[in-house]
Amino acid sequence: MRQKSLKNFWLIQSKLLVWNVSPKIAFKKKTNNKHDWFPDGKINVSYNCLDANIIKGYGEKKALICIDKKNRVESYKYNDLFNLVNNFCFYLKKKLSKISNPTIILQASAGIESSTFILACSRMGIRFSVIFEDLPLEAVKTRISLLRPTLFFTVKNDLFIKNLNFFVKKNGITCKMIRIINSKKKKNNTINLKNFEIKVNTKFKIKYFKATKSLFVLFTSGSTGVPKGIEHSMGGYLLYAKYTAKKQFGLNVNSKFLCASDAGWINGHTYALFGPLSIGCTSILLKSPMMILNERLIKILISQIKINGIYLPVTIIKLLRAIYKNKRFLSKEIKVIGSMGEPLSNSVGNWFSKFFSMKPLPIVNTYFQTETGGIIYSPTYKDFFSKNVSVGKNLNNFLKFKNDTKNKKFELELKNPWPGCMKNCINGLLAWKSYWNNDNFKLFDIGSINSEKNLIIHGRSDDVINIRGHRIGSGEIENIVIKNDLITEVAAIACDDFIEGNKIILFVSVNNLINSEKLIAKIDNVISNNFGIFAIPKKTYLLSSLPKTRSGKILRRLLRNIYLNPNKKIEQDLSTMINPKVIEEIKKKINAN
Repeated sequence: MRQKSLKNFWLIQSKLLVWNVSPKIAFKKKTNNKHDWFPDGKINVSYNCLDANIIKGYGEKKALICIDKKNRVESYKYNDLFNLVNNFCFYLKKKLSKISNPTIILQASAGIESSTFILACSRMGIRFSVIFEDLPLEAVKTRISLLRPTLFFTVKNDLFIKNLNFFVKKNGITCKMIRIINSKKKKNNTINLKNFEIKVNTKFKIKYFKATKSLFVLFTSGSTGVPKGIEHSMGGYLLYAKYTAKKQFGLNVNSKFLCASDAGWINGHTYALFGPLSIGCTSILLKSPMMILNERLIKILISQIKINGIYLPVTIIKLLRAIYKNKRFLSKEIKVIGSMGEPLSNSVGNWFSKFFSMKPLPIVNTYFQTETGGIIYSPTYKDFFSKNVSVGKNLNNFLKFKNDTKNKKFELELKNPWPGCMKNCINGLLAWKSYWNNDNFKLFDIGSINSEKNLIIHGRSDDVINIRGHRIGSGEIENIVIKNDLITEVAAIACDDFIEGNKIILFVSVNNLINSEKLIAKIDNVISNNFGIFAIPKKTYLLSSLPKTRSGKILRRLLRNIYLNPNKKIEQDLSTMINPKVIEEIKKKINAN
């Protein structure tokens, strides 16, 4: 797509949003491949998510349906959510009366608390960051050091806050700690966001900001011990969130959409909050994505709430398959299903397509990253179901292909700029430059184009296995192995071999294992039949689970590092890991062999 056509395209799409000053410029390129999106436009993100819907007559329509870990359901209309956000703005204004350009961190799960916080900050033009509720203390300290926030809200206990107070004072950071509580009892430095009440009889005076102004920072794991702080801007990000939510999932004002994501993950921002609310539909929020494994909750979603769209991490889809292998939860309402976080294998995808419907549903198998802000590749809700599960066709010609011959693997890079792209990496210029190859944005993934001209994701570029000159994506091996019903998850890693170049080490999460030797023999046999004898793993480890991030991504680099030196101290950033206890199990298995 030529630059002129690209600019015209996004200027037309910008009409999806409500602007105080409508942009006439799509983007301006700056130094170091940085782009200012809609630099002459002015906008308020919260206004687009709340006020605009109320003006359209949706005030009494449900905006959020929040479900806690005990499956208790609470609904909030657009009017209700507006009032909570409005009152919280006055509270923040008082707290920040003498501070310019503040930054605020929230540590909480998806729910009314995080939603109120996010929408209030975006209303006031305050840069914010949401981090995982169960993030360990040291990981929280790292994020505070990087962002140096003015206020820090957390659901953690007093001891946790005491430790953070000591840390910020020691490091010369001026930051006030505020604990979020469930009780309405007034305590020093506490607040109840869920039932926020303040004597306010007026609406908070809304301001409009340059579209290029920073909206939020989200942290994603780095290859070193330091997480990357990814910063997004207001106008470009919101437009991309709304555009892709409509295009890929078909969301409209009548949609009841569940995106099972933590609030501290990009999906929790883009497709659980900003995307749905900017459209005016109803978003269902779960305190934990893992709740969807509960049969009672599935029935509540289908029979009581009557959701018509559900978007799940691939890890959870695999667990659903392991738990409900021969069971379905049929729904006449669900029209669109989606997957996120990891490549989706054919066997798992084919099973998932029929989990809610007798007729296979198309799967919006999404591919994107925190850095991209929203989906860059996926089928749409309109696309026919394909037994060969892929991430669909090129979305608006964003991808530049290298050696894109049919069925040949190539490194993925994005060519033309797009509005959802991160505004900055707060870790510094070197970190920012690591994402770019001249004018192309590097995704660090390997892909190929199949006979249907659809993109197949094979895994990270450093996960390609080369044995005797044969290049195999780790995902290809994993997709073959996981077809076994006893297996829940698979991770294939490559380690150097003096003779063969690479050797394959396999880590397998099993369900109700009885005979380990027999299962390993079956794994070896299926790999040999599909790739050749050379691809048989040198070692296979059977585990209770695999190490994963909260977004469901398997930590293959961690597995490789532990395998190579099981007794060495781990230097990799593990702050987003959901199951750290499995590390000791892995070390024990490796040391035993």
